[in-house]
Amino acid sequence: MGTIKTTLKDSLFTHMFGDESKEYLLKLYQALHPEDLETGIDNLKIITIENVLTNDIYNDLGFIANDRLVVLVEAQSTWSVNIIVRMLLYLAKTYQSYIYDNPEIKANLYTDTKIAILKAELYVLYVGKQGDKPSILSLNDEFFGGEGNLEVRANVIFADEERNDIIGEYLTFCSILKEQLVLYNGDKENAIRATISICIEQGKLVRYLSEHRREVEDYMFALLSDEELKEAYGDYRHRQGVEEGIDKAFDVFKRLISGESRESILKSGVPAKDIEEAEELIKKAKE
Repeated sequence: MGTIKTTLKDSLFTHMFGDESKEYLLKLYQALHPEDLETGIDNLKIITIENVLTNDIYNDLGFIANDRLVVLVEAQSTWSVNIIVRMLLYLAKTYQSYIYDNPEIKANLYTDTKIAILKAELYVLYVGKQGDKPSILSLNDEFFGGEGNLEVRANVIFADEERNDIIGEYLTFCSILKEQLVLYNGDKENAIRATISICIEQGKLVRYLSEHRREVEDYMFALLSDEELKEAYGDYRHRQGVEEGIDKAFDVFKRLISGESRESILKSGVPAKDIEEAEELIKKAKE
């Protein structure tokens, strides 16, 4: 059983591409498969693994195209080869759901009749430059030195690639946001507003940002994910020479980030010194 999620905030990526209208999802598919001129909105089915209340396995976006292709897409701002392990889990769970939701396929799973499963494509959209990072992330190469029997491969699309499509526009938005956060010294509210204005001026995601400006401001205000915050927290504690108690104090950190007042946290029994330390961490994370 997973633990209760600390945030239910949406992201720009899941809000835009996971919308039930599938307008932007179609643009995403067309960016990945420009040669396919036949597929339309009605040929796409969203199958994203969602866990609304727990921190169990879930992914950014999954969809089926034309009942023959399953596409899983992850949007990442922090590079880690562990992405490919997570995508293995996403793919396994997606296949499991697909098989068990199709009685005829499920009935043959343990027989000598070969079942029909969908072809899979995995993609990572990375908000950063490629540098020496691979354009194809391989489970076998990264974890088994190329000598393992298990393989999963994901195509990585980097922010410094020149793309005149919805993927390029999305990555441009994220890159500009990172720049504005630096310029505004961590002031997320003004950085997000500036980013939206700049993107509209540059012709990036114009319609989406114009129609959903307020929503984008709201859910992008929670820009730093728990993972990014915890990484920053761990680095800060390491610099301070403190190795123990990270998880406990990090809970206070997350409560402050989520908007809970200092007074409320104090009333719940948290020592003032722990709150002060978390407040200092928030200040450091913005530097």
